[in-house]
Amino acid sequence: MDLELQEQVAVVTGASRGIGLAVVRALAAEGAYVVAGARNPSTALDYLVQAGRVRWVAGDLAQGSGPADLIAAAGRPVDILVNNVGGAPARTGGFLTITDEDWYSSINLNLMAAVRTTRAARRSAPRPNRSPRVPPLPPPPAASRNRPRSRTWCSCWRAPGRRT
Repeated sequence: MDLELQEQVAVVTGASRGIGLAVVRALAAEGAYVVAGARNPSTALDYLVQAGRVRWVAGDLAQGSGPADLIAAAGRPVDILVNNVGGAPARTGGFLTITDEDWYSSINLNLMAAVRTTRAARRSAPRPNRSPRVPPLPPPPAASRNRPRSRTWCSCWRAPGRRT
């Protein structure tokens, strides 16, 4: 499927493994230039960097300047942002052992890193209030064409050559 992402700039956080790495792989395969943010690289991410179209940027998004530095590393306005960073240490002592500082640390990484990265990406755009471009969905499979479609499918699907 062609998602029309050739030459689009994508930034993916938490990109060294798991879902983040899979997203980097898929975006690069579609022709996007991908900036992969992660504290540490992985063997699989190194392979994608060597193959081209992917650039690894080291950084800690829990730090105040980390998100802005990651977006700046793209070198041009960001078209696609995937906020995937997150995590929490195991807290085996139970709820009552979690301190306020533990909560603040988790909120900073799991929420505020995404807020800061999104803010930086929006500021990088030539028109900060532009609407995102959503590629059209493929037509439904032939077997389901005569069945009623959900409202969501109808509102998102666009026939080739037709305006929505």
